[in-house]
Amino acid sequence: MRALLLLGTAVVAGLTGAALTLAGVRSPVTGPLTLLFVLFTPALCVALLLSGLDLLARAIVAGAASVALAAAIAEVMLVTATWSPRGGVVATAIACAALGVVAVVVPRRRVRPARSATVPAGENAATES
Repeated sequence: MRALLLLGTAVVAGLTGAALTLAGVRSPVTGPLTLLFVLFTPALCVALLLSGLDLLARAIVAGAASVALAAAIAEVMLVTATWSPRGGVVATAIACAALGVVAVVVPRRRVRPARSATVPAGENAATES
């Protein structure tokens, strides 16, 4: 319950930061809240795609993917000379929307445990070839 409350608080704080940035509000809390949006939202979207992993592995992979996605968006915007906080928020939102659509639309496969190969009695698999 405590983890769900913490997750909800982070989501609301990140969305608040994105809204403040898009509205052009200049405040001391706008920067940190926007950073929370830019790093936390992609992590949640990637975590939706990783339902087959345990919780710790999902958190590690989603966190690494979030940092990589934020760096890639910033790099592209800097190379094209279009960097702005509003543009970063919009680009992150578009990337997260795409990840969310993929998570919802693409069916998840259930991984079945591998079957052990059984050799019938009296046959040796090594001598057949």
